[in-house]
Amino acid sequence: MTNGLDERKTEKASVSGFLHDFMEKHAPWFWVIFSVVTVLIVYKSFSLAFLKKTPYTWDDTFQHFSLALLCIILMRESYKGKFHMGFRTERFGLGLLLCWPAIPFMCLNLISGLSDLPIVPESLILMIFSNSAIGLFEEVVVRAILVGHMMHHWKGDRHRVLKSVLCSSLLFGVLHIGNFFSNPVGTVFQIAYAAGIGVMFAASYIRSRNLWPCVILHALVDFCAGLSMIYVPLQADMTAYQESVMRVPSLISYYLPYDVLMIIPGLILIWAVIMSVAAAFAGAFMLRKSKAEEIEELWREM
Repeated sequence: MTNGLDERKTEKASVSGFLHDFMEKHAPWFWVIFSVVTVLIVYKSFSLAFLKKTPYTWDDTFQHFSLALLCIILMRESYKGKFHMGFRTERFGLGLLLCWPAIPFMCLNLISGLSDLPIVPESLILMIFSNSAIGLFEEVVVRAILVGHMMHHWKGDRHRVLKSVLCSSLLFGVLHIGNFFSNPVGTVFQIAYAAGIGVMFAASYIRSRNLWPCVILHALVDFCAGLSMIYVPLQADMTAYQESVMRVPSLISYYLPYDVLMIIPGLILIWAVIMSVAAAFAGAFMLRKSKAEEIEELWREM
């Protein structure tokens, strides 16, 4: 009995050791592979399987929460509980304050999605939980794990903050490429949009080492972006459901002439990219040289 238990402990240690060694020696490659497998294969395959039956159901929320939990467990196992994810109370206010560039994105989404139709309670509750799950999952993977691991991996490199921010933000943008074949132009804008706002979230996390502000603001931005869904009851037919969402009249449609409304989507995309560039510059300012010593002290340990 003892020998069997010892063998299992040895096997577990060898798996954790292999993950740890691979992550340390080939960090950027590890996270590219991990992100592609997690998001484009696992998540997309499960989503497509469920979405063929029901649109935007609790399955999607459950997947994101489950994957976030798996990612946390992976890091705890690989680093034997010594990897700090950022789920803490310290510097929460600072992190929230540094996420201020997300507010214009929320306002833009609200303007384009707000309607005077009655809200469907089930859809509202689902949107809250779903976007909370998405915000949690993406911030755990891209900020807590990727930024955190890069900051540790490049420890001693005087450019580690810059490299960690660029690596995480570019990957965050590229991870939205899954919609390219259905909407190439919109996806290109979405990648640029995500990469820009990713710099801001990365800066907030590096300066505060608190993940909660990033999760909260990320969830709010996504919630506002899909606001029109709260006015539509869930339907079994995916095509009919999408058409119903597209037909939700925005409040601005009552005040603007038809010709102007036709160019609004394009203007929103362009303005979103402009704001994402501004968010990237804001993030860069948050990480200015005068804050280097503060950041170094905060990231002295994993």
